[in-house]
Amino acid sequence: MLLTEDILLLGTDDTSGRKLARYTDLLVAGGLLSDLALAGNVRTTEPGESVRKNRVVAVPDAAWPADSLLAEALTVISGKPNWYLSTLVERLSRKLVDHKAVDAVYERLAQAELVSRTPHRVLGLVPTTRWVSVDGRYEATLYEQLDAVFLFGATPDAHVASLAALLTGSGLVTSVIDRGRGVDKRAVKRRGKELLKQYWPAQAMERAFQGRDAAAAG
Repeated sequence: MLLTEDILLLGTDDTSGRKLARYTDLLVAGGLLSDLALAGNVRTTEPGESVRKNRVVAVPDAAWPADSLLAEALTVISGKPNWYLSTLVERLSRKLVDHKAVDAVYERLAQAELVSRTPHRVLGLVPTTRWVSVDGRYEATLYEQLDAVFLFGATPDAHVASLAALLTGSGLVTSVIDRGRGVDKRAVKRRGKELLKQYWPAQAMERAFQGRDAAAAG
């Protein structure tokens, strides 16, 4: 499965279907950027290149993604020569929201029989949809992999490390790892920050979260 699907699954309450992240659209955009980076479709520039360092660029000779969501995200990124980390995730979220990328990822999870669509009304009035877990076995494997990294010091593969970095950047890492078990949250945050430093897409998503928080604070 895509990182995008994994992070949205972990970012949704199993019982109520409530979205746990402050900004689910940014969470999905960060996941898509991480998937593209792992696939080799995007990268950050290095010192000495014609473009200033730490700008995000599409890799022109990489194979175009077959996945429609990744292809749509890469089309947005390819529309400019380079991007600031601080603006790319926000721009992705805005471009993809018209195409309901969050709902599209939920639909994929539903097709995989991991969640089900549940009608809900906000304040009893506004109709909306919540996505409730129907089969927790796949999610349990994600929890096991994350526990191995955060609680037992295992070295993660790139997929799990990126997932951990996304959880950290979105502020979800302690709740996802703790799950009411009373784990050492400081140690979890410390390990998460170590992984976050290694994965620039998660750093870009974190900056987008921070930017939106700042804008909301006025």
